[in-house]
Amino acid sequence: MKLKLIVLSTAVTVLTSIAAQAQVVGVNKRCETDSLNVSQATGRNNWAKACGVISPRTHDFYVTDDYGRPRARPIYPTFIKGWDHTQGWIAPTTANASCNVPAGYFPNVTCQASCYTPDQKLLFAEGELAIFDAFTRKVSKIVTLDDDASLDNITYTVRDLKAYSESLVEVVHDILVVKTKSGGSLKVTPNHPLLLSTGQMRNAEDIQIGDSLIAESGEFDEITAIEEIEFFGKVYNVEPNSNGEHEVILNGQIVVAQGFLSGSMYYQNTGFNHVNKYLLRDTLPDDLI
Repeated sequence: MKLKLIVLSTAVTVLTSIAAQAQVVGVNKRCETDSLNVSQATGRNNWAKACGVISPRTHDFYVTDDYGRPRARPIYPTFIKGWDHTQGWIAPTTANASCNVPAGYFPNVTCQASCYTPDQKLLFAEGELAIFDAFTRKVSKIVTLDDDASLDNITYTVRDLKAYSESLVEVVHDILVVKTKSGGSLKVTPNHPLLLSTGQMRNAEDIQIGDSLIAESGEFDEITAIEEIEFFGKVYNVEPNSNGEHEVILNGQIVVAQGFLSGSMYYQNTGFNHVNKYLLRDTLPDDLI
Protein backbone atom coordinates (compact mmCIF):
# COMPACT_ATOMS: atom_id res chain seq x y z
CA MET A 1 0.00 0.00 0.00
CA LYS A 2 1.59 3.29 -1.10
CA LEU A 3 0.47 6.69 0.09
CA LYS A 4 1.29 10.16 -1.19
CA LEU A 5 0.83 12.22 1.99
CA ILE A 6 0.22 15.93 2.31
CA VAL A 7 0.97 17.81 5.54
CA LEU A 8 -1.59 16.84 8.17
CA SER A 9 -2.65 18.96 11.10
CA THR A 10 -0.10 17.25 12.78
CA ALA A 11 17.63 0.22 26.82
CA VAL A 12 15.67 -3.03 28.30
CA THR A 13 13.55 -5.43 26.24
CA VAL A 14 10.91 -7.67 27.80
CA LEU A 15 10.84 -10.80 25.69
CA THR A 16 7.08 -11.03 25.32
CA SER A 17 4.57 -10.36 22.55
CA ILE A 18 1.08 -8.94 22.76
CA ALA A 19 -1.67 -9.60 20.23
CA ALA A 20 -3.18 -6.39 18.86
CA GLN A 21 -5.38 -5.74 15.85
CA ALA A 22 -4.65 -9.27 14.59
CA GLN A 23 -0.97 -8.35 14.55
CA VAL A 24 1.58 -9.48 17.14
CA VAL A 25 3.60 -6.48 18.33
CA GLY A 26 6.68 -6.89 20.52
CA VAL A 27 6.89 -4.85 23.72
CA ASN A 28 10.35 -3.54 24.62
CA LYS A 29 11.46 -1.97 27.88
CA ARG A 30 14.24 0.57 28.30
CA CYS A 31 16.62 0.38 31.27
CA GLU A 32 18.26 3.51 32.60
CA THR A 33 20.16 2.13 35.60
CA ASP A 34 22.11 -0.58 33.71
CA SER A 35 23.14 1.24 30.55
CA LEU A 36 26.24 -0.33 28.95
CA ASN A 37 28.49 0.64 26.07
CA VAL A 38 29.28 -1.82 23.28
CA SER A 39 32.34 -3.29 25.00
CA GLN A 40 30.52 -3.70 28.30
CA ALA A 41 27.45 -5.20 26.63
CA THR A 42 29.65 -7.70 24.80
CA GLY A 43 31.31 -8.62 28.09
CA ARG A 44 27.94 -9.03 29.81
CA ASN A 45 26.79 -11.39 27.07
CA ASN A 46 30.00 -13.41 27.22
CA TRP A 47 29.66 -13.68 31.02
CA ALA A 48 26.02 -14.71 30.75
CA LYS A 49 26.86 -17.40 28.19
CA ALA A 50 29.85 -18.72 30.20
CA CYS A 51 27.73 -18.92 33.35
CA GLY A 52 24.79 -20.58 31.64
CA VAL A 53 22.53 -17.57 32.23
CA ILE A 54 21.72 -17.49 28.51
CA SER A 55 22.05 -20.23 25.92
CA PRO A 56 24.51 -20.08 23.00
CA ARG A 57 21.53 -19.50 20.70
CA THR A 58 20.33 -16.54 22.78
CA HIS A 59 23.87 -15.18 22.90
CA ASP A 60 24.00 -15.29 19.10
CA PHE A 61 20.67 -13.42 18.89
CA TYR A 62 21.90 -10.73 21.28
CA VAL A 63 25.15 -10.03 19.39
CA THR A 64 24.12 -10.56 15.74
CA ASP A 65 21.23 -9.22 13.67
CA ASP A 66 18.64 -11.07 11.58
CA TYR A 67 21.20 -11.45 8.79
CA GLY A 68 24.02 -12.87 10.94
CA ARG A 69 26.01 -9.64 11.08
CA PRO A 70 27.34 -8.16 14.36
CA ARG A 71 24.92 -5.70 15.94
CA ALA A 72 26.30 -2.17 16.14
CA ARG A 73 24.84 -2.09 19.66
CA PRO A 74 24.37 -5.54 21.21
CA ILE A 75 21.28 -6.47 23.18
CA TYR A 76 22.18 -7.68 26.69
CA PRO A 77 20.43 -9.10 29.78
CA THR A 78 19.75 -7.14 32.95
CA PHE A 79 18.58 -8.55 36.27
CA ILE A 80 15.55 -7.67 38.37
CA LYS A 81 14.04 -9.27 41.46
CA GLY A 82 11.04 -11.27 40.29
CA TRP A 83 9.01 -8.70 38.36
CA ASP A 84 9.82 -5.81 40.71
CA HIS A 85 11.41 -3.43 38.21
CA THR A 86 12.59 -1.12 41.00
CA GLN A 87 15.03 -3.72 42.36
CA GLY A 88 17.92 -4.45 40.04
CA TRP A 89 21.31 -6.13 40.25
CA ILE A 90 24.18 -4.97 38.07
CA ALA A 91 25.70 -8.13 36.61
CA PRO A 92 29.38 -8.46 35.58
CA THR A 93 30.66 -7.24 32.23
CA THR A 94 33.64 -9.58 31.92
CA ALA A 95 33.44 -13.22 30.89
CA ASN A 96 35.64 -14.57 33.70
CA ALA A 97 33.74 -12.92 36.58
CA SER A 98 32.00 -14.93 39.29
CA CYS A 99 28.80 -16.68 38.24
CA ASN A 100 27.14 -16.06 41.62
CA VAL A 101 23.80 -14.28 41.19
CA PRO A 102 22.06 -12.91 44.31
CA ALA A 103 19.02 -14.91 45.40
CA GLY A 104 15.79 -13.88 43.77
CA TYR A 105 17.31 -12.05 40.80
CA PHE A 106 16.66 -13.23 37.25
CA PRO A 107 17.53 -11.97 33.73
CA ASN A 108 13.90 -11.17 32.94
CA VAL A 109 14.65 -8.29 30.60
CA THR A 110 17.18 -7.19 28.00
CA CYS A 111 18.33 -3.64 27.29
CA GLN A 112 17.65 -1.36 24.35
CA ALA A 113 17.16 2.37 23.75
CA SER A 114 14.06 4.50 23.32
CA CYS A 115 13.43 8.20 23.17
CA TYR A 116 10.12 10.07 22.66
CA THR A 117 8.25 11.65 25.55
CA PRO A 118 4.76 10.10 25.81
CA ASP A 119 2.91 13.10 24.33
CA GLN A 120 4.80 13.10 21.02
CA LYS A 121 2.57 12.25 18.05
CA LEU A 122 3.57 9.70 15.41
CA LEU A 123 1.77 8.97 12.17
CA PHE A 124 0.09 5.56 12.26
CA ALA A 125 -2.10 3.98 9.59
CA GLU A 126 -5.19 5.33 11.35
CA GLY A 127 -3.74 8.83 11.73
CA GLU A 128 -1.68 10.81 14.21
CA LEU A 129 -1.58 9.37 17.72
CA ALA A 130 0.40 10.22 20.85
CA ILE A 131 2.94 7.44 21.17
CA PHE A 132 1.75 6.58 24.69
CA ASP A 133 -1.81 6.11 23.44
CA ALA A 134 -0.64 3.96 20.53
CA PHE A 135 1.55 1.91 22.88
CA THR A 136 -1.31 1.42 25.33
CA ARG A 137 -3.60 0.19 22.56
CA LYS A 138 -0.78 -1.72 20.81
CA VAL A 139 -1.62 -0.13 17.46
CA SER A 140 0.09 -2.38 14.93
CA LYS A 141 0.34 -0.39 11.66
CA ILE A 142 2.57 2.63 11.15
CA VAL A 143 3.42 4.96 8.26
CA THR A 144 7.06 4.97 7.10
CA LEU A 145 8.98 6.19 4.09
CA ASP A 146 8.39 4.08 1.02
CA ASP A 147 11.27 1.91 -0.22
CA ASP A 148 11.84 4.17 -3.23
CA ALA A 149 11.30 7.54 -1.51
CA SER A 150 13.93 10.23 -2.08
CA LEU A 151 14.48 13.84 -1.04
CA ASP A 152 12.73 15.12 -4.14
CA ASN A 153 10.00 12.48 -4.06
CA ILE A 154 8.79 11.92 -0.48
CA THR A 155 6.32 9.03 -0.54
CA TYR A 156 5.05 6.75 2.18
CA THR A 157 3.81 3.26 2.85
CA VAL A 158 2.14 1.44 5.75
CA ARG A 159 4.15 -1.27 7.54
CA ASP A 160 3.58 -3.62 10.45
CA LEU A 161 5.10 -2.57 13.74
CA LYS A 162 7.75 -4.98 14.94
CA ALA A 163 7.96 -3.54 18.46
CA TYR A 164 7.35 -0.67 20.83
CA SER A 165 9.79 0.31 23.55
CA GLU A 166 8.98 1.75 26.96
CA SER A 167 11.15 2.75 29.91
CA LEU A 168 11.35 0.12 32.61
CA VAL A 169 10.87 2.67 35.40
CA GLU A 170 10.10 6.37 35.71
CA VAL A 171 13.31 8.41 35.98
CA VAL A 172 14.55 11.87 35.07
CA HIS A 173 15.50 12.05 31.38
CA ASP A 174 17.50 14.74 29.59
CA ILE A 175 15.31 15.91 26.71
CA LEU A 176 16.03 18.17 23.75
CA VAL A 177 13.18 20.33 22.48
CA VAL A 178 13.86 21.04 18.81
CA LYS A 179 11.90 24.03 17.44
CA THR A 180 11.59 25.04 13.80
CA LYS A 181 10.86 28.16 11.74
CA SER A 182 7.34 26.99 10.91
CA GLY A 183 6.45 26.70 14.59
CA GLY A 184 7.02 22.94 14.79
CA SER A 185 8.40 21.29 17.90
CA LEU A 186 9.80 17.84 18.67
CA LYS A 187 10.86 16.46 22.09
CA VAL A 188 13.42 13.64 22.04
CA THR A 189 16.33 12.20 24.02
CA PRO A 190 19.79 13.39 22.92
CA ASN A 191 20.59 10.10 21.13
CA HIS A 192 17.43 10.15 19.05
CA PRO A 193 18.14 10.10 15.28
CA LEU A 194 16.49 12.69 13.03
CA LEU A 195 16.70 13.02 9.24
CA LEU A 196 18.10 16.34 8.02
CA SER A 197 17.48 18.15 4.74
CA THR A 198 20.87 16.93 3.48
CA GLY A 199 19.60 13.36 3.62
CA GLN A 200 21.83 12.67 6.62
CA MET A 201 20.62 10.79 9.71
CA ARG A 202 22.01 12.53 12.79
CA ASN A 203 21.48 12.22 16.55
CA ALA A 204 19.59 15.14 18.10
CA GLU A 205 22.57 16.03 20.31
CA ASP A 206 24.66 16.62 17.15
CA ILE A 207 22.11 18.83 15.39
CA GLN A 208 22.64 22.60 15.35
CA ILE A 209 20.50 25.70 14.97
CA GLY A 210 20.42 26.45 11.24
CA ASP A 211 20.13 22.80 10.22
CA SER A 212 16.80 21.84 8.69
CA LEU A 213 14.46 18.95 9.41
CA ILE A 214 12.32 17.38 6.69
CA ALA A 215 8.59 17.94 7.13
CA GLU A 216 6.05 15.28 6.26
CA SER A 217 5.30 17.11 3.00
CA GLY A 218 8.98 16.98 1.98
CA GLU A 219 9.53 20.69 2.70
CA PHE A 220 12.64 21.69 4.63
CA ASP A 221 12.03 23.42 7.98
CA GLU A 222 14.95 25.31 9.53
CA ILE A 223 15.77 24.69 13.21
CA THR A 224 15.58 27.97 15.14
CA ALA A 225 16.07 26.77 18.72
CA ILE A 226 17.19 23.72 20.69
CA GLU A 227 16.27 23.74 24.39
CA GLU A 228 17.44 21.34 27.07
CA ILE A 229 14.86 20.28 29.64
CA GLU A 230 14.41 17.51 32.20
CA PHE A 231 11.45 15.15 32.00
CA PHE A 232 10.44 12.75 34.76
CA GLY A 233 8.59 9.68 33.53
CA LYS A 234 8.95 7.09 30.81
CA VAL A 235 10.02 7.50 27.19
CA TYR A 236 8.89 5.47 24.18
CA ASN A 237 9.84 4.49 20.66
CA VAL A 238 8.83 2.20 17.79
CA GLU A 239 10.49 -0.18 15.36
CA PRO A 240 8.63 -0.93 12.12
CA ASN A 241 9.10 -4.27 10.38
CA SER A 242 11.10 -3.47 7.23
CA ASN A 243 13.11 -6.66 6.81
CA GLY A 244 14.07 -7.30 3.20
CA GLU A 245 15.44 -10.50 1.71
CA HIS A 246 19.06 -9.75 2.60
CA GLU A 247 18.97 -6.64 4.82
CA VAL A 248 16.74 -4.16 6.60
CA ILE A 249 15.19 -1.57 4.28
CA LEU A 250 16.48 1.67 5.81
CA ASN A 251 13.66 3.86 4.49
CA GLY A 252 11.26 1.59 6.34
CA GLN A 253 12.83 2.67 9.63
CA ILE A 254 12.02 6.35 9.05
CA VAL A 255 8.72 7.43 10.60
CA VAL A 256 6.81 10.71 10.92
CA ALA A 257 6.97 12.25 14.42
CA GLN A 258 5.38 15.61 15.19
CA GLY A 259 5.24 16.16 11.44
CA PHE A 260 8.96 15.48 10.81
CA LEU A 261 10.95 12.54 9.43
CA SER A 262 12.54 10.71 12.33
CA GLY A 263 14.53 7.52 12.80
CA SER A 264 13.10 4.53 14.64
CA MET A 265 14.83 2.74 17.52
CA TYR A 266 16.52 0.59 14.86
CA TYR A 267 18.96 3.46 14.27
CA GLN A 268 19.79 3.56 17.99
CA ASN A 269 20.57 -0.12 18.21
CA THR A 270 21.18 -2.60 15.37
CA GLY A 271 21.41 0.15 12.74
CA PHE A 272 23.51 2.57 14.80
CA ASN A 273 26.28 2.39 12.18
CA HIS A 274 23.97 4.20 9.71
CA VAL A 275 23.75 7.32 11.89
CA ASN A 276 25.72 10.24 10.37
CA LYS A 277 25.47 8.67 6.92
CA TYR A 278 23.70 10.26 3.96
CA LEU A 279 20.83 7.84 3.51
CA LEU A 280 19.23 9.72 0.60
CA ARG A 281 22.32 11.46 -0.75
CA ASP A 282 22.20 9.93 -4.24
CA THR A 283 18.87 11.61 -4.89
CA LEU A 284 19.75 15.14 -3.74
CA PRO A 285 18.15 17.79 -5.98
CA ASP A 286 20.62 19.62 -8.24
CA ASP A 287 20.22 22.91 -6.36
CA LEU A 288 21.54 21.29 -3.16
CA ILE A 289 24.72 19.82 -4.65
